[in-house]
Amino acid sequence: MIRSAPRVRRRYPPIERREAIDRETLERDYLSKNRPVVFTAGGEGFCDRWSPAALADRYGRCPVEAEETREVYVGERAHVTRPLADLVTAALEGDPTLRWKGLEFLKRVPGMQGDLDARPPPHRAHLPASAGALRDTLWIAPRATTSSLHHDGDYDNLNLQIAGRKLFLLLPPPLHEDLDSYGSAESPINPFVPDLERFPRFEGLPAVEATLAPGEVLLLPKYWWHCVYTVDPAVNLSTHFRWGGELSPWSVLAGAPIVHRSLTAIAAGMKRRGLHGIADATRRAWCAAYARVVPRTTPQERCELVDA
Repeated sequence: MIRSAPRVRRRYPPIERREAIDRETLERDYLSKNRPVVFTAGGEGFCDRWSPAALADRYGRCPVEAEETREVYVGERAHVTRPLADLVTAALEGDPTLRWKGLEFLKRVPGMQGDLDARPPPHRAHLPASAGALRDTLWIAPRATTSSLHHDGDYDNLNLQIAGRKLFLLLPPPLHEDLDSYGSAESPINPFVPDLERFPRFEGLPAVEATLAPGEVLLLPKYWWHCVYTVDPAVNLSTHFRWGGELSPWSVLAGAPIVHRSLTAIAAGMKRRGLHGIADATRRAWCAAYARVVPRTTPQERCELVDA
C-alpha cells in the first residue's frame, strides 16, 4: 500500500545490456562470473498469450492466493484468496493493495503449468544445457508496488518481463552488514529513496539498475540483493534454476559475516543432496530463534516514485 507522497527516486548506473545473447555466452561471461545482464529474448507471441487480459480470459475464475503489499518483510504479509480475474482488474485499475505471485502454479491454477510447458517462454532457450531444479514464478502486480530489498538464495534466476515495466535495482552479495540486513535475506532499506540518516552505510554501495520492458530478460545471479518497483501494471515470469558449473555459495558469499556464510553454505549443501526437509526445518528453527533474539528493524515506508 502506498502510504506517503510520491518522491523523486535516486538513480544508479545501468546494468549491462546485450541486444542478443546465446546460452554459451550467457553461461561463460555472466553466470560463471556471477554477473547480471539484461538482454532481449523476443517472444511477442508468448507475451501476448500471457498478458493480463489473456490470463483473465483463460483462468479468470480460478481462485489464487495473493499477498497484501502494505508490509515490507515477506513473513509479515497477509494472504487472501481471490479469483484471478479480480486481481487482474485491480492491478489494471491501479489498486496497490494486492499482488499475486504464483509459486508452483501448476498446483494453484489447473492447466497453467501445462500451458507454459506446451509453449515454453523464450528465456528458457538461454538456460544452460545442464540447468535443472527449475522453479517458475508468475507475478501480477499493480503500478507502484515495491518489494523488499532481498536476495533469493542459492538459485540463479532469469526474469522475463511479459507486460508493463518493472524497475530492478541490484547489489552484489557480500553486503549484509552494510544493508542492515534483518534475518538472512531482507533489508529494511528502500534503496530508491534511502534514508541515509538511519542507514548511512548504504551511501556509496555499488548498486545498479535496469527498467525491463516486455520481451526483455534480466539474469539475476544467486545471492544478489534486489528491490523491484512496478512502473506500470505488470506481468513477469521468473525461472530459478541450478546448473552444472555454478559457483558455490561459499565462494559467492566471500566477505559476508562468517556465521551467515557458513550456515548458508551448509543449508545449500543439504538441499543439493536432496535433504530439503532437513534444510527447511533448520531454516525455520533458525528464523524463529532469530526473531526472538534480534529486535525487529523497522523498514522504510514504500511510496510512489517519480523521476527528477
